[in-house]
Amino acid sequence: MLRAIVGSRVWVTLLGLPLLGVACGDDATGDEDELGGAPSRGGRASGGFTAVTGGRSSGGAPDGGRSAGGRSSGGRASGGASPGNAGEAGAGDAGAGGEAGGANPRCERLSPPTGRVVELTADRADELPAIVRSAEAGTTILLGDGTYRFSQSGEAERRLRITNQRVALRGASGIPERVVIDGEYATEEILTISASNVTVADLTITRAVHHPIHVSGGATGDIVGTLLYNLRLVDGGEQFVKINTSGQTPNTYADEGTIECSSFELTPEGREHVVPEPGGCYTGGIDGHQARGWQIKNNVFRGIHCENGALAEHAIHFWTSSRDTLVEQNRIIDCARGIGFGLGDGGGKLPDRAYDDDPYPGVGYIGHYDGVIRNNLIVTSPGFSFFDTGIELEQARGTRVLHNTLMHSESAFASISYRFDNTEVVLANNLVRSLRERDGAVASIQTNLETTDLGLFEDAESEDYHLKPSAAAAIDQGTELDDAGEDLDGQPHDAGAPDIGADEFSE
Repeated sequence: MLRAIVGSRVWVTLLGLPLLGVACGDDATGDEDELGGAPSRGGRASGGFTAVTGGRSSGGAPDGGRSAGGRSSGGRASGGASPGNAGEAGAGDAGAGGEAGGANPRCERLSPPTGRVVELTADRADELPAIVRSAEAGTTILLGDGTYRFSQSGEAERRLRITNQRVALRGASGIPERVVIDGEYATEEILTISASNVTVADLTITRAVHHPIHVSGGATGDIVGTLLYNLRLVDGGEQFVKINTSGQTPNTYADEGTIECSSFELTPEGREHVVPEPGGCYTGGIDGHQARGWQIKNNVFRGIHCENGALAEHAIHFWTSSRDTLVEQNRIIDCARGIGFGLGDGGGKLPDRAYDDDPYPGVGYIGHYDGVIRNNLIVTSPGFSFFDTGIELEQARGTRVLHNTLMHSESAFASISYRFDNTEVVLANNLVRSLRERDGAVASIQTNLETTDLGLFEDAESEDYHLKPSAAAAIDQGTELDDAGEDLDGQPHDAGAPDIGADEFSE
């Protein structure tokens, strides 16, 4: 039986939803060929932003701003960013905890859903794939507390496919630890999205063979407005969120999405299930291809690395001619690589995606156009030996890298690396161990602080990277920037003399 709610009227109907024709196996919109994951220290690897505004009629969009407030109380700078405690619920049954957790007070709860609402409980998990596939435009599917596992054996029968616009899939409680969708390493891609203005929120998704979530261009045109909010993604065998084109002729794209207030974690158990090829450690956090105008905000990434000698993908990576990406206020802890715009030099080929306005005519291959990386914290724990590079810019043109804090082991390749002829970027007000230029890249470098002094921070060993009052080398030493954004705690940078790094010191 299925309970449907429309407006304030409630009634019970038989489950009689028509099934869409679904081919077995992978979608036609499967992964694009990767260029490989060559470490930065090796040879060349083989092979302004657009804001999303307004509400969604599925009830999925937060209603705009976050309260800036003061410095978060009682929390470590890196530990309290995401709603949800990474690693607590795991792939097992959802517990009752989570309310106190590490929730960021600036991550507001989404508005209640409007329109048609379908409610489901975990004892009827096997009905969920058909309900999602058949959801009409504007439907919100609310999942009650519990762990959702599927007894079906076929990929097509297990996968959750959203193909109609304005569909929302949400946990009813608003607490992601309480609602767990567990692929049990029997589902290649747990959730796929190929329609506009889709919201997925307040859930844990775990143990995918490949991707927990895969977003791609639509069957008949580009899609926009994907919102992934207050999610807890654990143990993806490949990249946790994949953003691809449809691969059709003509191609279609997935643009102007938002991933916010979510956590990404690879556990020791999950590392045993990472897909080994290509490169030996084929996993990462967010991986976007030919994608324009995405915003990656206020998330936590933890433990995305392998211990087999191979290098994982980035926690956040947009490449193959992606454009206008905003990456801000994220915390990346103990991951192999932090943030990447572009990868490789393109081998002299044309850009992967042609834009009508051709922002840099005659330049040739560009791995990433424009975009901003600001107010992010990228750090490693004492003794962490798997870190390569914090921010990589390869054939990135017009990118601005502002007010980031990057602290890591001495053995790492670089805090920020910029590479290849077509790279022209701005690096300003970053607090780092090292900057590294290679292969003809050009950067405008303004008031960055290169240091190994962990004494600048309140308690680096406990992941508290707020500046101490005595951090004179960073406090009031930056350059005022019109597009500095807010610091890691949501506070504005001081006018005239901002601090260097992701934290603006306040008493």
